[in-house]
Amino acid sequence: MKDKEQPTIALIVSNVDSKDRILCEALTSSDEILELELALMNADPEPLKRVHDFRSKQNAEDEEFADFVESLISQPFVKPDVQEHAVQWFKSRAKIEAYQKAEDHASQVIAMYAFEIYQTDPSKTDFFLAGPRAKVRIRIIEVKEKLAEKAA
Repeated sequence: MKDKEQPTIALIVSNVDSKDRILCEALTSSDEILELELALMNADPEPLKRVHDFRSKQNAEDEEFADFVESLISQPFVKPDVQEHAVQWFKSRAKIEAYQKAEDHASQVIAMYAFEIYQTDPSKTDFFLAGPRAKVRIRIIEVKEKLAEKAA
């Protein structure tokens, strides 16, 4: 059995100066975190733009597939069982979107709390927050001031 991936929230923080750090964004997708890490390793002048471009591409692909499924539903010559599967896909998609919205809200609450911990102790750049039934890895990724301004 495959182990579940450890949930991670990466806080993107501008390091304007050591006393005035700004939380630019919180990433929860391992793919987006990887994109940011690759951009930073490649000294990309706009690493957050790369993440936003990646996100836009993913959303476009999702919408393209949704359009395809919608076309299956609307075609009279498509078998009823295929149409029923398409309807079930849309219902599942709605449930997933509701779950993701709740997850995003929870992630933002966790991110704000983790940012407060980081501001209190800037040496904490990779730590865990744990509760009775959950554990989340928090990673702090600092970006240069001009990069953070473009992301805001």
